[in-house]
Amino acid sequence: MDIVFSTFNARYSHTALALRCLRANLGRLHNLSCMVEFEQSLHPQTAAEKLLAHNPKLVLFSVYIWNLTIIAETVAILRTLRPKLIIIIGGPEVSYDYEELSLFRNSTHLICGEGESVIEKVCQKLLNGQTLPKVIQAPPAPLDAIALPYDEYTDEDLAHRRLYVESSRGCPFECEYCLSALQSGVRFFPPSMLFPSFEKLIERGGRIFKFIDRSFNINTAHAAEILNFFLINRCDGMMLHLEWEPGLLPAKLEKLLAEAPPGFLQLEVGVQTFNPDVASRISRRLNPEKIEKNIRTLSAMPSVHLHADLIAGLPGENLESIAEGFDRLYACRPDEIQLGILKKLRGAPIARHDRTWEMVYHTSPPYDVLQTSAMSFPELQAIRRFARFWDITVNNGRFPNTAPLIWKDPPSVFGAFMEWSDWLYEQTHATAGFTPGRLARFLEKFLTHQRELDKKTVRTAIDSDLAPRPTVTKGMERQTRVPCHGKTGKKKGFV
Repeated sequence: MDIVFSTFNARYSHTALALRCLRANLGRLHNLSCMVEFEQSLHPQTAAEKLLAHNPKLVLFSVYIWNLTIIAETVAILRTLRPKLIIIIGGPEVSYDYEELSLFRNSTHLICGEGESVIEKVCQKLLNGQTLPKVIQAPPAPLDAIALPYDEYTDEDLAHRRLYVESSRGCPFECEYCLSALQSGVRFFPPSMLFPSFEKLIERGGRIFKFIDRSFNINTAHAAEILNFFLINRCDGMMLHLEWEPGLLPAKLEKLLAEAPPGFLQLEVGVQTFNPDVASRISRRLNPEKIEKNIRTLSAMPSVHLHADLIAGLPGENLESIAEGFDRLYACRPDEIQLGILKKLRGAPIARHDRTWEMVYHTSPPYDVLQTSAMSFPELQAIRRFARFWDITVNNGRFPNTAPLIWKDPPSVFGAFMEWSDWLYEQTHATAGFTPGRLARFLEKFLTHQRELDKKTVRTAIDSDLAPRPTVTKGMERQTRVPCHGKTGKKKGFV
């Protein structure tokens, strides 16, 4: 193949939508190209060997914060072995402040921006031996004219991997930790253009659709049209994953969500902070009361599995403020709470606070914050452990009866769980390697010795949690078998 598109995914179940978007727009060069995706666990030398096996003239990499290091190592090997190989990079991690990166120096070209509208011309000119500037600026792609990427998903992708799709690009907000703050406005794919591709994916067996739209619900009419399509064409096992702005829940969308079958929707809501001063400082809109109300409404819907995010380490936010925000969010009863650590994305405006708030970040990806003037390094380390232990004790649903005993009497859920987190780390000096049985033994010891709870009560809860049980998504126990439907509503058969 003359042209090879490549990247490293976090795991096999992930797919790279960017590669598919680019290859779909190669035009006459499409048959001269292929995609080669790797997992991050693969050694760079092995990746280089697999890429060179295609004897390519051009290799193009999609670069993100999580794969910058391994792609840089792979490109260094390729450059050493094949000095004249044309290597093109692109993606958010190399679109800003790239001059200092060894990956940029070892690459032949960098495409900044959305590459769909330029990819065919760039590749054709390079194959013809023409000279192009090292940095190629690509304008925003015309979403109503570019080729959609969904035919690039293989049968293996449909059977075993996540389907990433999009119905819009951009974000109306300007939160400074996000690269969307550097762009303006939101652009939408025409639904009439999307639906034939989505229908084909469903007919081929696609069931789980992960939308990468920054805020799916930002345009009510557009979001309603997309939701209506999937409700009409729903099948057994179908689920939509949507990033949802928690401050927006218009009646039209609330009604559609409520009408969806149980377990049909996974919504990810970015709360990030309940502290109004911190939100204002990072240019994030915040209406705490409306957010609380909407999260409570969404959490109560059988159709919705709700994942809510908070960020620790924002400029000026201290441990007490994070604790208050966590307790406030927990009281809204989302299905999961993810407490993440602030990351300094390359080019993001959050950098303007570095001096004022003494922001110290790790120098290697993912550039997570290590300390600030409001939070010490030990406090942020404790938060990292808290987040990890919350994931394996609460978010994964393994201990629904035992976990609440941790905060049964103390006034603060955050404070009580931090005591468990600190105690568990003191006992093990580890944050990994906890099987359910091992974690249960530590839970029993903590609850009976540290919390002094009744041994029989604790033992009953643990036995119940460890008993074999089927995996059930919220509300799925009431879901009945649903046939696939087409536009006319006629049955197309069970899956």
